[in-house]
Amino acid sequence: MSEHRILVVEDNKAVAKLISSRINSELDIITKVAHSYEDAKAIMNENDSFFIAILDLNLPDAPDGEIVDLVLSKEIPSIVLTGTLDDDLRKSILSKNVVDYIVKEGMHAIDYVIHLIKRLKNNRDIKALVVDDTATFRHLISRMLELHKFNVITAVDGIDALEKIKEHSDIKLILTDYEMPKMNGFELVSELRKDFSKDMMAIIGLSANTSETLSAQFLKKGANDFLSKPFLNEEFYCRVTQNVEILELIHEIREASIRDYLTGLYNRRYLYEIGNNLHSNAVRDNLAIAVGMVDIDFFKKINDTYGHDVGDIALKHVAGLLTGHVRKTDVVSRCGGEEFCVILTNVDRQRALLVFGKMRKVIEKSEIQADGKTIKMTISVGVCTSIKNSLESMIKTADELLYEAKESGRNRVVIDI
Repeated sequence: MSEHRILVVEDNKAVAKLISSRINSELDIITKVAHSYEDAKAIMNENDSFFIAILDLNLPDAPDGEIVDLVLSKEIPSIVLTGTLDDDLRKSILSKNVVDYIVKEGMHAIDYVIHLIKRLKNNRDIKALVVDDTATFRHLISRMLELHKFNVITAVDGIDALEKIKEHSDIKLILTDYEMPKMNGFELVSELRKDFSKDMMAIIGLSANTSETLSAQFLKKGANDFLSKPFLNEEFYCRVTQNVEILELIHEIREASIRDYLTGLYNRRYLYEIGNNLHSNAVRDNLAIAVGMVDIDFFKKINDTYGHDVGDIALKHVAGLLTGHVRKTDVVSRCGGEEFCVILTNVDRQRALLVFGKMRKVIEKSEIQADGKTIKMTISVGVCTSIKNSLESMIKTADELLYEAKESGRNRVVIDI
């Protein structure tokens, strides 16, 4: 598949080897390396399916950038490496619709290449909305974003944009013009910020209007950034990348604050944060939820016998199996030690018993390998399905039922009547 292959064309064998080895080790992507125009041509004749190509602009058998034209003719997105750069050369490279150009100025250039490829890979999962009433400019921006692997959606004005967002609520990036019929850029930003904060959706305002205050007004309305038309390709991509990466960084910080570092499950704090909301919804709308407390039987014996490293493997193993048997609307968290809490939504008592019973059986049949030995384990589960006056009360009841499960022999599910 093309996403697993990158073509590197570079006549300097040391540089080519460095780029190739870093792509292999840091991105886990296969590279095909060519040191000349003819080598590259032969590789593509055999298989021209590549995620991207990294091309030296000046090769011994193609000194005037012919390799760029050849690779682009195969519809392979390309990053161009050049030893020198002036305005005329820059314009010539960009006119070919390459992904980017990079001046070879030491290790920084290689770092940039790796970061750019990572960015392109991540962009495939990001939806971007382009809002502009001018078809020519709408197409231009869409093409630039698509070149960097974004999933692009377009709208002709603010009203159309709001309809598109109803269809695609996972849009993360919006580029909107100011002067549009029906609803202008200011009005669109104001509407969007009612539902999407700056750390959920990045909005970049665009305009050819020369007003000195326009950029400030866009920002005050809630835009993350602003670009004046016309703009340089480099500035466009830098601003888009910067805004997207800020969203990703905020998401990473958020995830780190609500996740257990070992298992990746939600932590106790987030359990109560999201769980209280689920409980409130259940009380208000008369919906059914089930709270299960899960404990690994004789976990201390695993730690004492095989060591804490193996104990950690066991915790991650159980966490993965628990997660694999719930829906996206359910919540699985690690409460501490070998204890987990699972909240199932929209389930009655019979369904809850079935789900937790299946978890117990799957874990009983599973095993982990450590130091050449096979280790098996079981779990005990206490389940509360009665909607009490608080989530904490339901957890307490589930905990009492968990104790009953352990006292009555372990490796079983005890559910309230």
